[in-house]
Amino acid sequence: MKVTYNWLKEFVDFDLNPSDLAEALTMAGLEVVATEDLGARYAGCVVGRVLEKDKHPNADRLSVCRVDVGKEEVTVVCGAPNVAEGQKVPVATVGTKLPDGLVIKQATIRGVASSGMICSEVELGLGEDASGILVLADEAKVGLPLSEVLGLDDVVFELELTPNRPDCLSVMGVAREIGAITGNPLRVPEIEVVEEGEPIDQWACVEIEDPEACPRYAARVITGVKVGPSPDWMRRRLEAVGLRAINNVVDATNYVLMELGHPLHAFDLNKVAERKIVVRRARDGEQMMTLDGELRDLDKEVLVIADPEKAVAIAGVMGGSNTEVAKGTMDVLLESAYFDPVVVRRGSKKLGLSTEASQRFERGMDWDGNIRAMDRAAQWILRIAGGKAATGAIDVYPKKRKRAVVSLRPERANQILGTSLSGARMAQMLEALGCQVTTKNEMLEAEIPSFRPDIEREIDLVEEVARVFGYNNIPNREVGGGNLWVERRPDLKLASRTRTVLTGLGLDEVVTSSLTDPDRASEDAVRLANPSGRPMSVLRTDLISGLLEVARWNLNRQAGAVRIFEIGKVFAPGTGPSGTEEEERVAGVLVCETRRDHWYEKEQTLDFYGVKGIVAAYLESIAPVTLEVMPVQDGLYEEGYGGKILLAGKEVGHCGKLLRDVVERFDFGEGVYGFEVSLSEVLPFFEEVRGFEPLARYPAVDRDFAEVVPESLSWGELLKEIRETDTGLIESVEVFDVYRGKPLGEGEKSLAFTVRFRSKERTLSEGEVGALCERIVERLSERFGARLRS
Repeated sequence: MKVTYNWLKEFVDFDLNPSDLAEALTMAGLEVVATEDLGARYAGCVVGRVLEKDKHPNADRLSVCRVDVGKEEVTVVCGAPNVAEGQKVPVATVGTKLPDGLVIKQATIRGVASSGMICSEVELGLGEDASGILVLADEAKVGLPLSEVLGLDDVVFELELTPNRPDCLSVMGVAREIGAITGNPLRVPEIEVVEEGEPIDQWACVEIEDPEACPRYAARVITGVKVGPSPDWMRRRLEAVGLRAINNVVDATNYVLMELGHPLHAFDLNKVAERKIVVRRARDGEQMMTLDGELRDLDKEVLVIADPEKAVAIAGVMGGSNTEVAKGTMDVLLESAYFDPVVVRRGSKKLGLSTEASQRFERGMDWDGNIRAMDRAAQWILRIAGGKAATGAIDVYPKKRKRAVVSLRPERANQILGTSLSGARMAQMLEALGCQVTTKNEMLEAEIPSFRPDIEREIDLVEEVARVFGYNNIPNREVGGGNLWVERRPDLKLASRTRTVLTGLGLDEVVTSSLTDPDRASEDAVRLANPSGRPMSVLRTDLISGLLEVARWNLNRQAGAVRIFEIGKVFAPGTGPSGTEEEERVAGVLVCETRRDHWYEKEQTLDFYGVKGIVAAYLESIAPVTLEVMPVQDGLYEEGYGGKILLAGKEVGHCGKLLRDVVERFDFGEGVYGFEVSLSEVLPFFEEVRGFEPLARYPAVDRDFAEVVPESLSWGELLKEIRETDTGLIESVEVFDVYRGKPLGEGEKSLAFTVRFRSKERTLSEGEVGALCERIVERLSERFGARLRS
């Protein structure tokens, strides 16, 4: 976005020089990224008067001119056919660097010395006419800098605006900010359209088929215009801010675009079929050639302005060449509409076409400002192109919008900003930005102007107060010298400890998306209301599925063994406000875990006990309570190779060897193991710092048992019963053999295990140990019908 210093001064008074103004705008949130002194382009160019013109003695097409440049008279060789005595002309003196980079030097041209150059529009970068020199007005004073005479002694500011500030995409919008900063009132242009023509309903009509995409469409008709070049001052001002001058009608709409910020479009009314405008969606297969000469393929995603026969413009983006205002145009229909930002964005992106208009509509235009912009453009067209304005204007506005009202508590604003501004001062600031403010019970009620779609909440008004007051004026506060250490939440501590332990156990952490394919999720998975595509349209219900995808990706790239884990949330339908329940979990997957032989260690293949050991080591390091793994068959693990994990008798997760069906879906071989633990369930048992346990002072006593039990009895059930025999003296129980076969009967197996006894207070006697062993045998016999193997 570009604006000029002098143009801003037409809307508001200020005493800031260009440098200070750039600083003030930047501190107000309108970052000035570059400035350009237009006058510097023409340093060395002055107004000259041609005193004499003689034919060049050695060239038929050259003239030798004696020119008064104020301080002296110089001889200039000129090749322009329109140079004449008495003319006021732009002269580039020796040493001048022209906008195109040409440096003027003292030269001898066909034997005649030339001290300068009389310039054309092209050479000065002021236009495209290279047929002759630029002839200045007779009132131009000889010797004055050319920039001063042509109104080019100006400074251009290039602003980089954030997307939420469409109101500053205009000279008046930036001037409003300056007025708020300086306290000076904004000068709003007086707009009056003299209506001398027939009623507008005799000239045109408008129909909106999609009022959601186009909530408002206004139009005026001007007849009998004379299309031609715009005045020099308008052309130069447009070119200074980066717009190309086209003709007086189009330039008037572009001038208002930069002046007031609202995009407009002019149609040749006589090229609009039935003189009827229809705002509709494009039809599939429809085509239209835009003003840039490109034939565009349209579809229903694109909103178009059409007549009963054809599309004549892409709404909010660019007009069509079939209704272009050209030299022969006499009657003009002037469009000023409000289009939905999303619709314009989709159309612009679909066509790969971004314009000054689309960039504004995409950010959100002023739905109440289109009439003012339209009338301003009509005023300029009548002034520079002539014609008559039809009586009245079309304004199709099916569903009128109401301005939002946002409350501001001055006390709260001061608390946030660290200021001590009064409510009256804040009200004054907001009114300078266009808000209508009333005070009610020490609270400010601000009616938000329609050109500020970004202001929705109280904090937005606080930001406006801060900007106008000046971020650099907000007083600094010394930070107190108290303790800045903040206790971390227990759940974050648990996640951190989990990460540390599992990494230490040789697993690598991965992070997968919380979105997944509905084919991989359960039927009750939470589905997104507006997904970007089917493959990622539901929230995950487990972590293992995502880990299997990661494992497959790594194995396909010859990663070898894969040992990975993830900490993340899973989701399920719930009864809360969001309709969703979240649970923090940790899960792991171990694939093809086979270690090669080493001189110090034989090959080891991962099995159920290996993954169980990892889970046990992890949980025992964070929760000093009884850990059990009991057999379970839940549809995820192979029968006999799955276990539910219990902490102090409460189920917190599961682990085991994954089902063959699950493994084959991911193209794995044998030996894929996994685990998943609910951190939410583990949290009540979590201890970040474990107390120090001194080394045992008294010896342990080990006793081996071989119990014959039913085949259906799991080791976990047996272990639980053994531990409950005497929790004070039994230190550990470890199974070391499972036997099936003769002489055991059918449906029986032998479990051999070692029980370690130890007391923290004394050395156990042989009698005490023997009594404990007998109690274990009796308890197992009574509970399970177990017998000692002979």
